[in-house]
Parts: sequence; structure tokens; C-alpha cells
Amino acid sequence: MDASGVSEMRMDRCLSGRRSFAVLMFFLLSVSSVVKSQEQVFTEKEELNYIVSYGFIELGEVRIEINSVSQRNGAKHITASCDMKSYSGIPLVELDSRFESDMIYSGGELYSKEFRAVDRKKEGVVEIRYVFEYDSGYVRVKKKFRGATEIDKNMEFDRNLRFQDGLSLFYLSRLNSFETRSRQIPVFMNESEATVSYYFSAVPEEVELDEIGVDVNSIKCTGSANFVGVFGLTGEFAGWFTDDNARVPVMAKMNVLIGNVTLELKSYVRKGWSLKK
Repeated sequence: MDASGVSEMRMDRCLSGRRSFAVLMFFLLSVSSVVKSQEQVFTEKEELNYIVSYGFIELGEVRIEINSVSQRNGAKHITASCDMKSYSGIPLVELDSRFESDMIYSGGELYSKEFRAVDRKKEGVVEIRYVFEYDSGYVRVKKKFRGATEIDKNMEFDRNLRFQDGLSLFYLSRLNSFETRSRQIPVFMNESEATVSYYFSAVPEEVELDEIGVDVNSIKCTGSANFVGVFGLTGEFAGWFTDDNARVPVMAKMNVLIGNVTLELKSYVRKGWSLKK
């Protein structure tokens, strides 16, 4: 091979190396950008209020709050709560529950550290607490009914798993609402392991919010809950999130004991953010 040929080979390798480097940098910057936009979901003192309806009948309200956000050991620690309450006088509907979740967000991933629930029923109050000990490979489960302990034990699981609870799922779907791939997520629910499947499309869709009186651009997510949750929640569901970095859920449709219900955003408190028409 003559000198010109060697020179051309070196030039090709150089260009190829530059292209590879450019692709790598683009990938890293893209990941960094996604993680940065995800982090904007967690705004301390955010409060989202929803109306729950069955057709034209309003059944009750749901309030979801981010109580605190802190940075420790290179990860975000988030505490959130959810209050669900049905209106009095609604046949077949009785719901008065509070959930609290301590979550960890690190490297673009979110998982539950501790989950607490209080469910007030006519029969009595049910109290639940799950503490996830990932390094040890078990979850500490405590359950009380009318103040008496029914369950108090450690349940082992695969140490490679990171679980979602009934409330952290809400924030996980927000974080991943811009994705275009499906995901199956490990869930710990009803003192046992389960899964939920998410199907993301990142396709914009306009949603009409009657409660607030605006039409907003949103991103739709669908999925399937492979467990039975609060008030018989199970099976297929759909959710719509604002098409911005806040990714606020504005509407959801899901299957419960009495049939298909809709959750629609009624009001919100979030510093530096407002719904865009």
C-alpha cells in the first residue's frame, strides 16, 4: 500500500473515532437531559386534587402531596402522601384511606423504601407498614386490624429487585411518561409480590379538563395492574400527563369494584408552574 492509501486509512479511522465519540457524547447528554427533566417532577409541597367520578356521578376526592424532598448520599429522598375519601350517601362506595410513601430516586430510577397505609372501614381500621431492606433481601411486613397485630414478619425477595408501592407507582409513571417503550415493574402489594405493566407512546394528545375549564396538551400512558389494589383497582388503566417537565397527571381512567371510574384534576398547588392551555 502506498503512502496515500495509508493516509486515507488513518483519516477514515480518525473520522470513525470522531463519529463514535460524537454518538457517545450525544447519548450521555441525552441521558443527562432526561434525568434532569425527571428531577423537576419532585417539587416540595406540590398538592394535586382530583375528583373521582363514575359516569356523571361524583364519588369522592383524592389529594396527593409531596411532603418533603432532600438530598442524601447522592440520591433524592422523597416523602409523599395520598388521601382518598368518598362522599357520604353514595351507594356501594365507602373509602377513607391514607397512604404514605418514602421513596428514593437515584440515577433515573425510583423505588420504595417504606410504605404506610391506614384504611378506615365500618368493620374497623386496617394499618399496614412495609419496610424494604434491599441490602438484606427482605421486606418487613406489619399489619394490624382494630389495633391487633395480624402479620409481623420478614418476607424474602430477590436482592436485585427494587419495588414500587401503591403510591410510588404514581410518581414512577410520571417520571417515565416521555418514554416510548413498555416496562413491567415489580410491585409489593397486599403482602405479596406482583407486577404492573406500562405502555408509553410519547404521542401528544389534547385533554379537556371540565373541572378547571381548560384544554391541555398531554402525553398518554396505558397499562395493566396485575394485582387488586384499593377499592378493587385492577386490570387495564390509562393516564394523561402534561407535556412539560412537571409531567403532572391531569386525568386517569381505571377499573374498580363498581366499574370504570375517571380521576380528573380539580385544583393544584405547585411552585412556579401552571397549566398551559
